Amino acid sequence: MKNSLIILLLAVSSISFAQSSSAICPDVEGGKDHPILSRFKNSCIVAYNERKYDAVTFPLAKVDKPQAVKEITVEGKVTEIVYGIDGSEVSIIEMKRNFELALNAADFNIVWNCRGSECNRTYSIQKQYKEFGAFEAISDYTHLKTDKSRFAVSNFKKEDLAFMVATGQKDNKKYTVGIYMGIHRLGWKEFRNKSFIQVKIVEEDIMETGQVTAASIDEKIKNEGKEVFHNILFDFGSDNLTADSYAIIETLAKYLNENKDRKYYIVGHTDNIGSLASNQLLSEKRAKAVLLALTSKYSVNTSEISAHGVGQLSPLAINTSEEGRTLNRRVEVVLK
Repeated sequence: MKNSLIILLLAVSSISFAQSSSAICPDVEGGKDHPILSRFKNSCIVAYNERKYDAVTFPLAKVDKPQAVKEITVEGKVTEIVYGIDGSEVSIIEMKRNFELALNAADFNIVWNCRGSECNRTYSIQKQYKEFGAFEAISDYTHLKTDKSRFAVSNFKKEDLAFMVATGQKDNKKYTVGIYMGIHRLGWKEFRNKSFIQVKIVEEDIMETGQVTAASIDEKIKNEGKEVFHNILFDFGSDNLTADSYAIIETLAKYLNENKDRKYYIVGHTDNIGSLASNQLLSEKRAKAVLLALTSKYSVNTSEISAHGVGQLSPLAINTSEEGRTLNRRVEVVLK
């Protein structure tokens, strides 16, 4: 994997960018590039924000009322950057192709990629997914070039925008990258016909999975009566298992199929975000999702296991820190 995503620059106008009446450059104070993504040529940061831990929903298909038919929500450290390209207008095709080439060269997988009417029907991306392009969301950024810069991304016409979502891994981190780009046609005249790029990056820690074996599960069950799985993971707020979770579930199935003379509870746990009732229901649905995967995909006998949820009622750590909440979101296999 490349050390960083190097934007492959195409030739742009030879007009001098040293002086600009748009007030796009230099960077806003406090703004900085993300380590995995280099900036587009002649662009400067007009808005910048970091969130230590949050959830972001990315559309993965054409946006229609009330949302895209396919989307993904990921949690982690969130970095938000809005770039303005100084000088003359840069075309959507040029921006889009550069990012496509850069992401592919860095072994990132582009999971959604659209332009113009491919991106949305009647409802715009920024209306349905306000984190992308809506001026009220950008106005909350910690660092803004001027108050008026927040309007630059919200005034793209449909034919003047493109959007893509990509995923990749680097240094034991998983990244989801959303790139919303377009040409400002309306609103503040100083930004008229200028090209802007909004980048949103969610960084997640990759759980170590190699240490979990059927033998290690057996040892835990014999000594403690249960095994705790922090790396059986779900999409935010749902019972949809992540793709990485199936390797762990397969290992668990191997253990269960080697010990058919015993019976077990599959128990779901949550942190304390949300109501007691909703967490109880969510934890039960997640336990049932694991049970379904074990029985339908890996042939574990249905009489051997049952699914239950206890919500937030049995924490392993304090819920006032993100580290504690991460420990509390788990699945346990408990010997009956």
